[in-house]
Amino acid sequence: MSAALDYTYRYGFPSGVAATATGRPQLSLATCNADQQRPYFFDGRARYPRMLGDMLYTLSDVVRTHFFLPRPVILDPVLTSNEELLRLEGFSGCCGVYARVDLPAEAFDGDCHGRGTTNVDFNQPMRNALLRLRDEEDVRFAVGADEVMLSKGDERTIEKKVKLPLRWIKGFSEVQAYQPRLQLMMEVNAAEALRFVRTLPKGAKPKMPSYAVSAGRSIRLSQRAQKGAVPILGTHRVKVIEPLLVRARSLRVWCDEASGASAWEVRYPIGAFFLMISPEVFRGFSGEGQILSVLAKPPEDAVIAKVRASLRWQSQVDVGDLATGLNLKSAEVETALAVLGSKGLAGFDADTQRYFHRVLPFDLDKVEDMQPRLGNARKLVEGGLVRRLPDAAGGIATFEVQGTGTMHRVGIAGDHQSCTCPWFSKYQGQRGPCKHILAASIVVEAGEAAA
Repeated sequence: MSAALDYTYRYGFPSGVAATATGRPQLSLATCNADQQRPYFFDGRARYPRMLGDMLYTLSDVVRTHFFLPRPVILDPVLTSNEELLRLEGFSGCCGVYARVDLPAEAFDGDCHGRGTTNVDFNQPMRNALLRLRDEEDVRFAVGADEVMLSKGDERTIEKKVKLPLRWIKGFSEVQAYQPRLQLMMEVNAAEALRFVRTLPKGAKPKMPSYAVSAGRSIRLSQRAQKGAVPILGTHRVKVIEPLLVRARSLRVWCDEASGASAWEVRYPIGAFFLMISPEVFRGFSGEGQILSVLAKPPEDAVIAKVRASLRWQSQVDVGDLATGLNLKSAEVETALAVLGSKGLAGFDADTQRYFHRVLPFDLDKVEDMQPRLGNARKLVEGGLVRRLPDAAGGIATFEVQGTGTMHRVGIAGDHQSCTCPWFSKYQGQRGPCKHILAASIVVEAGEAAA
């Protein structure tokens, strides 16, 4: 059984679509945040109701779906609001698929009334209503509820006591580590993208990957790796974007070639749907460990505190401007943002290549407990079980690290790391460093700091 946090959600009313006094439909999302208040983030008229319904319904589909082993379902995507956009994020039940909806202010007639991050209730009546939205309708989009709205309806609170899986929070940490490495591989118009996605097998879960290959102005599926090809393990995970492509403008395909993780960005004239899949079907983002190297060698606490104090719900954080304003190096700010991302305080947008600020509605004091590999590495260091040997040829820092009944040898040379343990032998760094490499890295960092 996976670790979980007890958390109680309180919704001021059920999400749904209801007629207003004028007879026009209004889409209202009930929200919940960490201090149990009922925030009123936004109220505006949707300029493209059908697009809005398609994206939110598909996001709901992702968070309800298990693409690998069945796990408890989390039905409440996370919503971040500021003056520039509304952004909703969520994971599949297996945590191997991450989905994000970006709705800029231009998608609405109205203003964002607040900044914040919260959970959004997606119930079945709400999903049914999303499917019925039409562009010819005058649909208002409201996030939260003020006293007037509540006083006109049946005011009630729906409580759902759930065990919040730690993998949900860890997943947010890991996708922010992957996304800065994504490279744009191809872009095609929506018609070509739809043709390609319709050719993908619905239920195939091959042990060997298929590949998306650029073919002029289109994309084709290949079973052979080649330069510029994007690997897909579990084509059914990409197929979930099919309904979105009917009304979209284009599809962008991103890839982290080192790991094989890919992202599929459905772009509309206004707004986008971003779907990211893990390198393999059985690999949930929550177990990857890509962020561990950063957490093992974080910047000084004062640097992290400065950067955190400068975050004010920006939809784009300019690292250069932040570094100049704080009198820090850009590399320090980048690393601090990565650390803050591991705590749910920053996300990353591959399109803009910039971080954005949000605060996940979870108990962030539990974050350190979610990284047992890092905790075990620190125990090795504190127990004196890491011994540095004379550096090998080529300036490779070499260590002996005590394992379970045996001694492992670790080599570190810049970004190149190796270990003789079974974990490293199996994954070769693809799922983050092992605890022995992390322990050696901590020793290296401590030595450099003392020098």
